[in-house]
Amino acid sequence: MLAILASLSLSETSSPKLAWQKCTKAGCSSITGSVVIDKENRATETTPIEDYGAALGVTTSGNTLKQRLVTVYNGKRVIGSRLYLLAADGQSYELFNFVGKEFTFDVDLSQILCGVNAALYTSEMPAKGAGSAGAVYGGGYCDANYVGGSGCHEMDIMEANKYAMVFTTHTCQTLGIQAGRGSCDNAGCGFNAYRFGAKTFWSNDINTAQKITVITQFLGSGATISEIRRLYMQGGKVIKNAAVHVWGSQVAYDSIVPGFCQSSGHQTDGWHSLNQMAASFVRGHVLVFSLWDSDDMGWLDGQNGEYGPCGNPSAASVEAQHPDMTLTFSNIKFGDIDSTY
Repeated sequence: MLAILASLSLSETSSPKLAWQKCTKAGCSSITGSVVIDKENRATETTPIEDYGAALGVTTSGNTLKQRLVTVYNGKRVIGSRLYLLAADGQSYELFNFVGKEFTFDVDLSQILCGVNAALYTSEMPAKGAGSAGAVYGGGYCDANYVGGSGCHEMDIMEANKYAMVFTTHTCQTLGIQAGRGSCDNAGCGFNAYRFGAKTFWSNDINTAQKITVITQFLGSGATISEIRRLYMQGGKVIKNAAVHVWGSQVAYDSIVPGFCQSSGHQTDGWHSLNQMAASFVRGHVLVFSLWDSDDMGWLDGQNGEYGPCGNPSAASVEAQHPDMTLTFSNIKFGDIDSTY
């Protein structure tokens, strides 16, 4: 997935700046944060990186972030990237509590093909990171799949390519870092319209050859969430999420609610519940931008046509044929319900 840079003699001046907006019904204000690469992309936990573009294929301009699939630097190939949003002080991660709020961004997936995952998600990471790296050098990562060894609550706002998309809740038995594998729900409750019969929604109703505005609303208050609702915008029009009948259910679901999760075979009691995710949000989640490929991406876009229309291209073939594949995120907004679009 991510290759480690063997040597960098550069001195790090700052991480790439990235502007985003915080909104209320009265309007939006701009915040200038920055993105930092995960510590695993460094020769040591505190190896500095001055030129993210040359070394990692990561560039920013104003409110726009670009990630390239294959980058060659000093004779080493770097595949994809995993980045975290730093607060304006550049010393800690920006923490988000989504309960009763919405999160909106624009994404260009036109180059992101089968076998590749363009992901924007959040994890319950410590604001200051962890280890000798800390947040400044991308330390402290965790997720529900224990990538890097640590588990924690994860909210996949979007895992997608041009042909498939899913958004998923992943909860854990307790809040904070999970020490033992199996304590987090790595499968999660995911809404993939293609999987549940709406096979033309993503790429037809939503034109994935053009920029897409993705709006996610977390309806609730305090430490409770009743629904995670998805909307899209293209051409100035709001497009509702596909309504699907899960495994023949009589109810048509277009959002993540307990009934949808139950119908799709996911538990909704105890630590699997939306309220457990809400409790995690209250503690604060870090925003993660990720571009990666795999020899087995069928859970996202294929597996004999269940999750999407793709076959199973090898990562090597994707990298060889499309090394300049580029993902573009822009216009990130966070705020009150119906204030960001």
